[in-house]
Amino acid sequence: MMPPRLERIESEFRQAAACRRYREAVRLATEFGEAARAYAQTLPRGDQRAAEAARKVDSLFSWALVMMQAARAACAAQLRQIETAARYSRRCGEPCRAAAVNLDA
Repeated sequence: MMPPRLERIESEFRQAAACRRYREAVRLATEFGEAARAYAQTLPRGDQRAAEAARKVDSLFSWALVMMQAARAACAAQLRQIETAARYSRRCGEPCRAAAVNLDA
C-alpha cells in the first residue's frame, strides 16, 4: 500500500493532466517523483514496497505520456479544422464573390 501523500499527489497530478493544466502537472510530477524516491529510501533494502513504488511511478508517467499525446493530437485536429475553415472565409468588409462557371467551354 502506498502512503496517503503519494496517493494524494497522484490524484492531483491525474486531474491536472486530464484538464490540461500543464504547469501544475509538471510541478506535481516532480513532487510525485521526489516523494516516491523519499518513500523508497525509508524502506529496508529489498523491500517489495520499493519495487511497487517504482512501478507506480512508471505507470503514472506512462499514463501521462498517453494523455499528453492525445491532447496534442486533439489540438492538431482543431488547428486543421481552423485552417480548412479559413480557406472558405472572407475578411470583414471584403465583398462577396459569386462563383462563375463557364458552361460553353
